[in-house]
Amino acid sequence: MRKSQVKKVQKILCYIDLSKPSYHVVEYAHMVAQCMGAELFVLHTVTDIKRSAGFYVPHINTDKLEEEMIKAAQDKLYAVCMQSAVGDIDSSHRIVKRGHALEVIDDMIRSHDIDLLIIEHEVDALTMLKTDYVAKYLKDPACPVLAVPIKVD
Repeated sequence: MRKSQVKKVQKILCYIDLSKPSYHVVEYAHMVAQCMGAELFVLHTVTDIKRSAGFYVPHINTDKLEEEMIKAAQDKLYAVCMQSAVGDIDSSHRIVKRGHALEVIDDMIRSHDIDLLIIEHEVDALTMLKTDYVAKYLKDPACPVLAVPIKVD
C-alpha cells in the first residue's frame, strides 16, 4: 500500500463465524473501533443452499430454510455482541447476509466504504486443513486487514 493511499480509519468491518472465539473477536474489534473513533459493522454469512447444492433440491423449501437460518444467525449475532460487552452495536450494524464469505466481505467493503477488515485467524496444527479466510482474502485485499489470532481447542 502506497503512502498516498493511507487514510484515517472511519469504518471497520468485523467478520465472524459465530463460533466460540467470535466473542473475543467482536470485543477486540469494538476496542479498536473505540480507540480510532470508527464506526463498527459486524458481519456473518449464511450459506446459500441453492448455490452450494448446484442443483434443484425437491421436497425442500430452500427459501424457507434459508430464512430460518438467517433469523437464527441474527439471533446468535445479537447474543455474541451482547455477551462481548459490546451492547452498543445497533441492529443496522449487525449484518447477516447470504452467500460465500469472501464475496460478501468484498461487497460489504465496497458498498459501505470500509477502511479496515478485522477477521479471526485460527492458530493450530490443523489450520491447513480448514478454511482460513485470512489466507484466501489476503491474495487480493480490498482494504487493510487485521487478523486476530484465535487458538482453537
